[in-house]
Amino acid sequence: MKKRHVWYSVGSASSPSPPFGAEHRGAKCQSSCDRSRPTSCVVLALLLFVGAIVRGQEQSPPKIDHILLEVADLKKSIAFYHDLLGLRIKSESKEFAMLEAANVGVFLWTKRWDWEKARGKDERQGLGMYPHFKVNNVSDVVERARKAGYTIVQEPKHYLWGTEAFVADPDGYIWALIS
Repeated sequence: MKKRHVWYSVGSASSPSPPFGAEHRGAKCQSSCDRSRPTSCVVLALLLFVGAIVRGQEQSPPKIDHILLEVADLKKSIAFYHDLLGLRIKSESKEFAMLEAANVGVFLWTKRWDWEKARGKDERQGLGMYPHFKVNNVSDVVERARKAGYTIVQEPKHYLWGTEAFVADPDGYIWALIS
């Protein structure tokens, strides 16, 4: 009578028969025939160990911790980011505030870097960079922004993927709102 093997896999669905080299990829035979080959256990352990080392050497992409914005009036900027958009205030001083969205910080600063050239009075801030806030309802936030006196750069538009609008903060930084 032919001996029947019952195979199971570590970390994957069971299969009635092992694929080629299964004993080296975590599949094990529940019958006694597999126990007579201790080298397969050693090979499996080595492969798992090497795999763990290789995975440990892979680096994940860097995380964006915060966005720093130069602002003219800290109180007006805090009103935009906290009162309108709902960011949490982590800390606040005379010249600096740390606010927090769900996944990134928005820091507000009334100073300039030493290396930065002064901009002209009419030169717009943050030209070409449009960060996006994901909100529950774009139209509601746009209406609240309008009532608060903020500039609506683009009214809500509906796309296949959702709704998007653009609103400027008190310093002219343009933020996209999406839902």
